[in-house]
Amino acid sequence: MERTNVYKTLLRMAQENIVSETVVGGVKQFFVPDVSVLKKYMNNKVEELQKLDDNFAAIETELSQYDKNKYASIPKISIFDGVDGVRNLYNDIYETAVTNRYFVIKFFASNTFESQINVSTTIKDYYQDIFAKLQKKKVTIDAYLGNGILIMEQITKTSNIQNLNQLPAGNSAINIFVVGKCVYIVIYKDVPFGLKLESEDLANVMHFLFEKLKVE
Repeated sequence: MERTNVYKTLLRMAQENIVSETVVGGVKQFFVPDVSVLKKYMNNKVEELQKLDDNFAAIETELSQYDKNKYASIPKISIFDGVDGVRNLYNDIYETAVTNRYFVIKFFASNTFESQINVSTTIKDYYQDIFAKLQKKKVTIDAYLGNGILIMEQITKTSNIQNLNQLPAGNSAINIFVVGKCVYIVIYKDVPFGLKLESEDLANVMHFLFEKLKVE
């Protein structure tokens, strides 16, 4: 070993009482006073490791609590892409509403005249009769439509739930669902995709915004 490294190592070992040191003729020397010193050092290390092992479960639990507190407020985001992905998203909406027994969900859809005449696909192509199935489970749907010619110009609230399946699902049409603590966003492009954001804070804001919407 290189001399400087050996010297630093011996100094550290002396601090831990593994070796002893003395000065002979102005030169520092290191030595093992008795083999029992090494045995005692090893036994102490074994005891320290045993204590750590015994306390590991408690330490692990304590550290996990810090992680839960740190990340509790961070939304969980799931991405659904492609036709099959959006179909899975709609299925997730249904399962989330029914499993958690949500009585009311909020729904917004863009519904411009251009998308109505230029789009051949509708919501029912992704999930047949999802709104009717939700109603059968006693789920009320507060539905809002962004109407207009080329772009959305006004918002109306509709009670005609049976026709929601006919809403356009293409030409960048957008759907937003607020289901309990989850917010779902679907954008229908050439390759449709959707997001599921599990965030109680975000969902509460969206519920508030829907309640305060000024509809025509």
